[in-house]
Amino acid sequence: MSLYFDNEKLFDAEGHLTDDGLYALKDGTLDDLGALEAAEHLSFCDYCLLRYTALIDAAPACLQQPMRDLIPQVQNLMRLRRFRILTNRYVSAAAAVVLAFALWNFTALGSPRDVTAPAPRQAGPRPSFGLWWDDTVSGFYDGLNDTLHNFTLAAENSLAQLQHHEQSGKAAKGD
Repeated sequence: MSLYFDNEKLFDAEGHLTDDGLYALKDGTLDDLGALEAAEHLSFCDYCLLRYTALIDAAPACLQQPMRDLIPQVQNLMRLRRFRILTNRYVSAAAAVVLAFALWNFTALGSPRDVTAPAPRQAGPRPSFGLWWDDTVSGFYDGLNDTLHNFTLAAENSLAQLQHHEQSGKAAKGD
């Protein structure tokens, strides 16, 4: 004698779940294939879903509650997911900064055109890391300052052209 419900008796002639099949689903006496078929059927059949919901609602209150509290487990999963998201953001930001410094350092030290003519090696001592860093940072800020200055000049020229265009348009309408 099998402990599981007979899958042949799960559906009636019209294709709906039988009452015995619904009870077997509620009691957990369906095998894996039967439970999968019943769950798939409930996902699209409103008639059987209403019958199954009514069956569960008619159960005693102690059976309607979960066997254990899921809130701590869900909260832990949410904390873990939040940590992963924040970590991924900071790792991405750090990688972008490193890439930006690498590209900036590449452009600050010379373009590929300069690579064809290698500079002669200096015989003196190499500068310390602090001096190199100061030169690098000051070069970055000088380049940023030049870029912002050029942007400001371009914006001022565009604004002057717009003002000139407006004044010439008003003068043409006034004539």
